[in-house]
Amino acid sequence: MTNEDYEKIFHEIKNNITFISSSLQLIEKGHPEIKSFPYWQDSMQEITALKNMLMELSTARLCNDLTLQKVSPEIFFPELIHSCIKLFKSDNFSFQLELAPCLPEIYIDPHKFKRSLFNLIKNSFEAMDGSGELLFHCCQKDGRLHLDLIDFGGGMAPEYLPNLFTPFETTKPNGTGLGLLIARQIIESHNGSLTVESRANDGCTFHICLPCIETTV
Repeated sequence: MTNEDYEKIFHEIKNNITFISSSLQLIEKGHPEIKSFPYWQDSMQEITALKNMLMELSTARLCNDLTLQKVSPEIFFPELIHSCIKLFKSDNFSFQLELAPCLPEIYIDPHKFKRSLFNLIKNSFEAMDGSGELLFHCCQKDGRLHLDLIDFGGGMAPEYLPNLFTPFETTKPNGTGLGLLIARQIIESHNGSLTVESRANDGCTFHICLPCIETTV
């Protein structure tokens, strides 16, 4: 099948799920007692999970469709953290930003790159149960920008690491296993790389490496 065929199939599935979800919501609104019926809540949760999965798959399809702009790390990362503070809304979850001086500009799609970082931050937020500090450390080395996201959520079991970026592989009850995969795809579409280090009983470090503007063709 061609990409156009896949697009048609994707949109047909999306339309059907949207119709089913809307119908179930109307039924629940008209007959509130149905909430107590066996399997109703489970069915609603499954529909919500399908909708979330489709949204993430839609993002994955568009990873290589970038609108690149010159971006200053000194401006972009503080703005990102400000957005995260409003998004996660937890008094017990904080950020520490460490930027090396005189960082070079980078070419990124700000919207998509921010989405990739949101996915990583969300992973750390959940790993720390919404309580703790996430450290951003950014520096330049060998003509590339290096960004470490360091959390203290206890780390990951060694047997889980090989499947970390495998779709639909997740340890979260309502997870899709797509968030980290999409984050890596977006970063790689910027000619960057994403790797992870798990520190046993301590936390994880997500390491992002991007070309600086001087080395971008």
